[in-house]
Amino acid sequence: MASFAVKFLGCKVSQADAMTARRALLGAGHTEVPEHEADLHVINTCCITSEAEAKSRQSVRRSLATAGEVLVSGCAVNLHPEQFRAIGAPGRRVRTFVGTAEDVAEAMAKDLAPPARACADLDHDVLARQSSEQASRTRGFVKVQDGCDCHCAYCIIPTVRGDARSRPASAVLDEARRRVDQGQPEMVLTGISVGDYRDPERGLELGQLMVQLARVPGVERVRLSSVEVIHVKDSLLEALATEPKVCPHVHVPMQSGDDDVLRTMGRHYTADEYLEFIARLRAAVPHVNVTTDVIVGFPTETDDAFERTLGAVDAAGITRVHTFSYSPRPGTVAERLGDRVPPEEKKRRSRELRGLSEVRSRHHRAGKLGGFERVLVDKVADSQCSGYTADYTRCYLPGAAAARGEIIDVACLELQADGIRCRSRDTAGLS
Repeated sequence: MASFAVKFLGCKVSQADAMTARRALLGAGHTEVPEHEADLHVINTCCITSEAEAKSRQSVRRSLATAGEVLVSGCAVNLHPEQFRAIGAPGRRVRTFVGTAEDVAEAMAKDLAPPARACADLDHDVLARQSSEQASRTRGFVKVQDGCDCHCAYCIIPTVRGDARSRPASAVLDEARRRVDQGQPEMVLTGISVGDYRDPERGLELGQLMVQLARVPGVERVRLSSVEVIHVKDSLLEALATEPKVCPHVHVPMQSGDDDVLRTMGRHYTADEYLEFIARLRAAVPHVNVTTDVIVGFPTETDDAFERTLGAVDAAGITRVHTFSYSPRPGTVAERLGDRVPPEEKKRRSRELRGLSEVRSRHHRAGKLGGFERVLVDKVADSQCSGYTADYTRCYLPGAAAARGEIIDVACLELQADGIRCRSRDTAGLS
C-alpha cells in the first residue's frame, strides 16, 4: 500500500477538503509518512487571488524537486487544470483531479497504487493559519456546506465550486462524534457560504445545527468560521445568545464600507445595513467579538470610498480586519473593470486598515485585563503554552499551566503583541 499525506493552500474549506482526501486514503489502507521519506505528494490548491494561484503552482514545483509524482486538486486545479499538468517534467508527473472534494478523494484513493509513497506536509498561507488535523488535537474543522449562489462580481469561487449545497445534519453530527473520539473538543463549522446552510433531511438552519452540535457528548465548543451578513437568520442569533457552548465570535465579511463599491461588487447590502446588523448582533450578544474581511483597491474604490470603509470598520467595533488586495480574476464580472488602483496605493490602504485593526484589537483585549476567561489550550512548549478564549482571543500562559486540549480558567494580566499574558486562576491566587 502507498504511504501518503495531504498538503493544502488557502482557506479552512481547503483544509477540510484536504482532510477529506486524507481520510479516504487512510480508509483505503494507505499510510502517512514525513515529506523527506515520500515519493508522492498530494496537494489541494487555491485560486481566491492570482497570488494564491501562483503559490499553488510554486508548491507543486517545490514538490516536484523531490517527488517523482504529484497529485493536485482544489479550486485552482478546477479552474486551470492544464496549467498544473504543464508543470510536470519527464520522470516527474503531475496528475490533476477535477471535481468536488468528495469525488476527488474517492478517485485519489482508487488511483493511488503501490509502490508510490506520499508526503506529509500541510502548508499554511495568509488565508489559513490554523494547525492541521494531523498536528492538532483540539480543533476540528467540519465542512457543513459547499458552493455559493451569491456570484459577487470579483469572485471566481462559484465557478470552481458550483451552486450552494448543504451536508446532511446527521453526517455532520456523526463526524463531530468521531472528532470527539479523536480528542477534539472544539468544532469549527466551515463552508463557502455557511450561513446559507439548510439541512436537506430535516430543514435545520445553521443556528439550529450549531445547537445540535453543542449537545453532542464531549463537544465543549462550537465555532463558526464565517458568515455573510445577508445570511444571518434569527436562529443563528438565538444560538449565539442562548447556547453557552456556541462561541461568541462572528466573522462577518464587509469587503467595503462604501455603497457604490458594494453595489459594483455585487454584495447585496449597503454599509448602513451592515452596521444595522452588527448593532442587532451586539444587542443579542453584548460580549460578541466581531472580525471581518476587507478588499482594498477594488477598481471603483476612490480615496473617499476607502475613508468610508475605515469609518465603517471603526463604527462596527471590528477587532480584526483581514485585508486582501484586489486582483482581477479571469472569468468574473469585475474583470472588465481592469485594475485601476496602483499597487503602492493598495499597500498603503492595507497598512492603514491593519493599523486601525490593531488599535481595535488592543482595545478589545484591554477590556479583559483584570478579569477571568476560559481558555482551550492548543499549543504547548517548554516555556509557554497558549490557546483561545471562546471569543477567539489568544492567551499565553506558563509552559506547565495546562496540557494541549485542556480547558482552564485564567486570570488576564497583561497585553501581549497579539494576545494577553495570563496565569491559571489557581496559581494566580485569585478566586
